[in-house]
Amino acid sequence: MVVKTNDVSAQKYDAEVVKYTTTCEAEKDKLIQTDSVTIQINNRIGEKYTEISIPFSKTEKISDIDAWIENMDGITVRVLKKSDFSDKSAISDISLYEDNFIRCFQLKHNVYPYRIRYTYKTTYRNFIPIAWWTPIVYNAIPTRNAELKVVLPKGFQFSKYANNVSDLKADSTETNLILQWKSSYDKPLKPEIYSQPEDFKPCVIITPLHFKYGIEGSAKDWESYGNWQYRLIQDLDILPEAEKNSISTLIKGITDKKELVKTLYHYMQDHTRYINVTIGIGGLKPYPASYVAQNKYGDCKALTNYMKAMLSFAGIESFYTTVYASEQPNELIKFNEGSQFNHVVLAVPLKNDTVWLENTVNTNPFGYMGTFTQNRDALLSNNGHSKLVRIPALKPKDDLVSYHLSFELNLIENTKLNLNISFKGKDFETFDQLHSDYNDDEKDKIIRNYMPFDDYEVINWNLKRKDRDTASIELSATLNLNKFLKPLGNEFYFSIYPSKIPAFVLPANRTLPVVLPFPICNSDTLIYALPTGYELKNKPESISIKNQFGTYNLASTVIDGKITIFKRFELFSGSYSIGQYPEFYSFIQSVKDLDRKKIIIKPIN
Repeated sequence: MVVKTNDVSAQKYDAEVVKYTTTCEAEKDKLIQTDSVTIQINNRIGEKYTEISIPFSKTEKISDIDAWIENMDGITVRVLKKSDFSDKSAISDISLYEDNFIRCFQLKHNVYPYRIRYTYKTTYRNFIPIAWWTPIVYNAIPTRNAELKVVLPKGFQFSKYANNVSDLKADSTETNLILQWKSSYDKPLKPEIYSQPEDFKPCVIITPLHFKYGIEGSAKDWESYGNWQYRLIQDLDILPEAEKNSISTLIKGITDKKELVKTLYHYMQDHTRYINVTIGIGGLKPYPASYVAQNKYGDCKALTNYMKAMLSFAGIESFYTTVYASEQPNELIKFNEGSQFNHVVLAVPLKNDTVWLENTVNTNPFGYMGTFTQNRDALLSNNGHSKLVRIPALKPKDDLVSYHLSFELNLIENTKLNLNISFKGKDFETFDQLHSDYNDDEKDKIIRNYMPFDDYEVINWNLKRKDRDTASIELSATLNLNKFLKPLGNEFYFSIYPSKIPAFVLPANRTLPVVLPFPICNSDTLIYALPTGYELKNKPESISIKNQFGTYNLASTVIDGKITIFKRFELFSGSYSIGQYPEFYSFIQSVKDLDRKKIIIKPIN
């Protein structure tokens, strides 16, 4: 049967998902999920959607793959053969090796429009969510019709959560309960800076109240689920005798607990490597600490468990804590207990504070929770006392980017600039990765292209960190700026170096609320040495703005032929609704307008 679509609507998109169905059947010891997808390719640009990848791993088996091409009359044009499939390792940027794979194939035709159809089955031997479903196959194109069918044994206890999916139909047979939802995704949400589109996308989550994943567990509340997580990692903290001896030697004489934790954290960073490999029952149970000690690698779970084991041997209590790591925090669905996490960190309570340890980044400063884990709920596992906790948020001082720019203005030759930038927060993480993971040629190319000027030559640059536990990195450079001074009769002018402000769109084009998970803060010290024989014609007025969205301050001094401008800009962390957005945008534009001021210099009479 051919499913008809609106031809006018179809022309808006290069491709569209015509039909997407998912059936999840829960049995005693396995979950079988069957997916079927029909995609209409409307033009040549849409051909990128003909490249299909199906994920699987050692614990997730795929089978019964069928794939074919149909023309718009429903006639089969081509059927894929087994030789058309290929398997690849799914390797991320931060893993040396991952035990996750994708089965790939392509369904491509030369007469538009046409449809590609494929279906496959995934069998899970270890699972917690029965369904974590959305009608969205691709974020950028619509899904016209989607259906989810969940088949459960009668009497099966579960919780369900639906967001923007309300069409529920329940039925039953002698042995099963059948739940069905219908949905669509006709207006894809466009990516927008500092937004959380996942909050608005349709989804359905079905979680069993009782499950077996390695061991018996319960998701009736967060304490029960955390307690299961605690039991899952029990007895995985045994260290080899040689490792115990190394640790004893390392910490001998250290009496301060925080210093002891830092010493072991550095040891872990210096002697292990992050590798994402699933073993045993799969993705939720870590390697034993002994395995990491012997092999010097592990994923986030294994490295965190290893760090926990070392602290335990040293007599320090710590807690295995799961969190959803992402640039924009996903709001935890607090009334749907279960697996909503993708990362593990370690909480170490000390006398006056809790130290949080990120164990997968070898260059991470001690106690630093970066932008991918800060300011969000996490589940701390403790024997009988598991609970949701809040990972602390970055403060303005933690996210401050400081610019110190000294210009030697020159009427005849190029203007010389000595630049120094101290990066913290998100920019620190970006430049620290550049500093540690890229070779010299790559660094040189990236940094030379980074400089925020239109016409310049980089004479030299240097990127350095003060020490391994300082959450900042400094970029210094010397530049020649071409045509920096612009003539204006017998006078000259130049533009003030602008504050670093995110590029937000006009209110008419914004569709989602603004969510700033951390403050955006930068300060500028700009020194302009005037050419001999010239003086200022105008001096920037002092400015101070503060409202519910942020602050902006500007002040200046003139001493001995130099004008020094001090600026500070901050956007407060928080959520701002679409209704607030015009005022939010107006504040940002007013700062940009103030930043566009020109300084004019004139000959001294």
